Amino acid sequence: MVYRHGSIYQVYTFVSAATSGHAQLNIEVMDLSVFDTIESQSSEEDKKSFLACQAAVRELTGDYNYLEIGSYLGGSIQPHLLDTKCRTIISIDKRPKTQPDERGFDWTYLENSTDRMIENLKRVAPEYVEKIKTIDGSTDEIDPSTIEEKIDLCLIDGEHTDAAMRRDFEFCLSVLNRRGGVILFHDAQITYNGIYEALEDLQSMGVHFHAYNLPHVVFAVEIGDASIHKNPLILERLVNNHVGYLYSLRDNDRYRRFANRPPFRFARTIISKLRGSNTSK
Repeated sequence: MVYRHGSIYQVYTFVSAATSGHAQLNIEVMDLSVFDTIESQSSEEDKKSFLACQAAVRELTGDYNYLEIGSYLGGSIQPHLLDTKCRTIISIDKRPKTQPDERGFDWTYLENSTDRMIENLKRVAPEYVEKIKTIDGSTDEIDPSTIEEKIDLCLIDGEHTDAAMRRDFEFCLSVLNRRGGVILFHDAQITYNGIYEALEDLQSMGVHFHAYNLPHVVFAVEIGDASIHKNPLILERLVNNHVGYLYSLRDNDRYRRFANRPPFRFARTIISKLRGSNTSK
């Protein structure tokens, strides 16, 4: 571990005890080769943010437990599978063929099964697959008390609707370690209303938290004492938060382009003139 004060720089090297011939976990300036075996539906910047959060949680807690909602092929489980400091991985996935999406269409998942995911993860490190616990179902169907391990890090990447995102967040909140933990949302540019409402709930409950966006579309919520934003790997990504901010806006720009098509633009112009909403006083 290396620190250089004055400029944000830190190098972590976590080498798993994986047998020869299998991938190793090396977090060195966000080495992404750990994601090579199984396709992950996330950008390179997202993967770097995942690794930064993993490194920060590991430094903060030592051994940790990881819970993921929406695993599909197992791509985002790979670095935790290889991490000998990760005691348990809990994967929750209803395994639907299709599911609704806030973008206005149903998302299709081909050959979506737990067996397929486990077979994929065996190609990463078969000797560690036994630490994975799988639950086929939705968080509104699962009793949180069945999660015996206290969770330090959660990733929510299941159904991309505001209602599901909020429901999944409440579930994660109920199984977090008492001293605190970190909940990550993927594709935050889609479910931002659900995330906003989740944060309002925390405020109304008087829960101490910090929340911020990490590039590209990873939204992090620190609960209690889990102040991973102080870690240089996280701080470096926060300093350059324009990357995630602009990416999110540009990803949603399709809706602005649609709304600015001539018929809609004309209608809005007429309405704004009648209301006077296009005039600054």
